[in-house]
Amino acid sequence: MSDYFPADLLSEILVKLPVKTLIRFTAVSKSWRSIITSAAFIASHLSNNSENQTLLLTRHGKHCKLDQFSLLKASENGNFGINSSSEIEIPFEFPIDYSRIVGSCDGLVCLSNDMFFRNPSIPSIIIWNPSVRNHIVLPNPTINPIESHNVVLGFGGLSSNVYKVVRLVYVRKIDDVGCLSVPPQVEIFSLDARRSWRRLIGGVDVTLWALKSMHCRAYVNGVVHWLAYKPFDENQPRRCSILAFDFDNEVFGEVMPPDELAKEASVSLGIFVIEDSLVIVGSNMVSWNVWMMKEYCVRESWTKLYTIDLLEEITNFVWFWNSGEALLTIRDLGLVVYNPETKETKDPGIYGDPYSFFVDNYVESLVLVRGHG
Repeated sequence: MSDYFPADLLSEILVKLPVKTLIRFTAVSKSWRSIITSAAFIASHLSNNSENQTLLLTRHGKHCKLDQFSLLKASENGNFGINSSSEIEIPFEFPIDYSRIVGSCDGLVCLSNDMFFRNPSIPSIIIWNPSVRNHIVLPNPTINPIESHNVVLGFGGLSSNVYKVVRLVYVRKIDDVGCLSVPPQVEIFSLDARRSWRRLIGGVDVTLWALKSMHCRAYVNGVVHWLAYKPFDENQPRRCSILAFDFDNEVFGEVMPPDELAKEASVSLGIFVIEDSLVIVGSNMVSWNVWMMKEYCVRESWTKLYTIDLLEEITNFVWFWNSGEALLTIRDLGLVVYNPETKETKDPGIYGDPYSFFVDNYVESLVLVRGHG
């Protein structure tokens, strides 16, 4: 059939098709395979389908298989779809019970293994594209202090289509229990020709303790953000902040949160993304408030979107869709979707331990990670 179509026209038709269909079409002919697997086509397909996002979900519980993730698709109006999840089997050995999603970018999912320090023979970090069943096992990191330490990870992409993992290592100070050393030691792994960890020297000039929880990290436009705390100062109370890392320029920075949330370090916080804007959720001990930064890095642009009065019932915020709806867990009800306009909740049909849901945005893509592990 391709003999009767100009290559440009054929490419325009194929680029509108889903990934699963395109994978089957690579077997039609050498010319079709050449088009579909070309870097230009993969980039074009990703750009054309970037809005068709789903949610990648993993949950731990006695009724959940340990070798599967779930995809929760969104309905056309931007709301969460009910009973629309599908399972994806993990085609490699990885302890889901001890793993977390570091992040997702352009169809690539970065997974980390919290068992690594107890069993170094188990891979610590894997980058995986579930759509094309392609993955790579990263070599073991090089910064592994003997002293007790905390590790914080970030994952993201660049305009040059090079994807990176950044690893922050905070060593605990011996003379001050519970205190971490700042700035942290930092190393970076790039999915390019080097394929090795390299230390970031002299680039960490922000003294903030980043938090490693899934809901303390957000990725926007090539920059990963972590909720963080300023080190203890006897002259002033500890305050919360946001540590940012720009993958393109490999530099750290600080994004200031709303004044109302920065005052108390003990406040319950979560950081998310709505329509490519940073969002922070915080409790003032009376209600939960959802804040959006309308203009990036402009502190005055923080705007309170809405307030949720279910203070005692809410146990965790899990995710936000672009409609503003919140995916959260409520005591005795489990996972629910909260509509800020109607102030009502609905059951999305997903069950499991309410404290073990990990969700990230995900878009199906043809992007490959070379060097299959």
